[in-house]
Amino acid sequence: MASFQTQIMGLTDLSISSSGTNPTEAQLTQFLTDGAKEVINQLPGHLLPLCSSSQTFTSGSADTLTTGKILNVFRNDGDINQPCRKIPAKQKGRVSDPEEMAYATITDPVFFIDNNSLDVLPSGGSCSYSEVQYPAVAYSADAITAFPDEAEHLVVLYGAVKSIQNVLGSRSANSDITTAIGLIKTAVDQAATAAGKFLAVDSDSVFGDESTFLTNDSQLTRVKAALDDAEDIINGDEPSATTDAYGAQASEDIELVSSALNIAKTEISRAQMHLSEWTSIGDMRVKEINAALSEAQGYANEVQSRLQVDSAQYGWYEKQQAKLQSDYEKGLQALG
Repeated sequence: MASFQTQIMGLTDLSISSSGTNPTEAQLTQFLTDGAKEVINQLPGHLLPLCSSSQTFTSGSADTLTTGKILNVFRNDGDINQPCRKIPAKQKGRVSDPEEMAYATITDPVFFIDNNSLDVLPSGGSCSYSEVQYPAVAYSADAITAFPDEAEHLVVLYGAVKSIQNVLGSRSANSDITTAIGLIKTAVDQAATAAGKFLAVDSDSVFGDESTFLTNDSQLTRVKAALDDAEDIINGDEPSATTDAYGAQASEDIELVSSALNIAKTEISRAQMHLSEWTSIGDMRVKEINAALSEAQGYANEVQSRLQVDSAQYGWYEKQQAKLQSDYEKGLQALG
């Protein structure tokens, strides 16, 4: 017969190993052990003897119990094992009094449970009792000792249900999704920082208020200076009122007009060059923002993809758990 581990993997489609899986082999062993205990607690009375073992002691020296399920208690009278009748622990004094009708004799012994121990009266006799035991069930086992065969499959179903519950719990904390969400925030923060540079007047902004046009290290300052020079040469009395382009034109000095306009064009070209440089800085930051946002979108897509996979798996495991749970409950009812 296949091991319990193999049977459960077949029912759940889970991979179970010594580590790094949900559940691990150690956890599966615990599930199976818990399952055997639960099934025993649900067994009808006629099946409990199949789960019991005999314990012996001498009456008068109480024996410590490991479970509360005691089936039969006997005291040997020197010839046969006499069945013991159960009494409340508070009656143990009276049954030791020969004057009492309930007096315990070697042919009519009694037993009682007190302080987690079982004892028999009269004292000094050889006693035995049947105690239902809860077995430890290893994942690698293929059978359970001292356990009814007709209930064994219920332990497998119980282990399968608990294994699925274990993996469902692990789906609520997908470390890959957590990592991707953290990276989305990092990328968005990077984009926000880059966007902030367009607004920070006193740092390296390319778009600010009026002071941006006047700071010494702004490209727009150079653009403005070049355009101011061009304007002065055209009609700003540079180098004089008669030698700027308008003055030379009024004096009909064609050569001087041409020279002034050439200088103005040079200044305009310089302004365009500085403006292009300023724009390229802005473009670089726009690209940085777009790159960061694109990265964030990529991680968001990854999160969505992983969530879809997890959601599909979660749904399948939920349905399978419900089916196995139903089979388990039906099996318990059938035992009755």
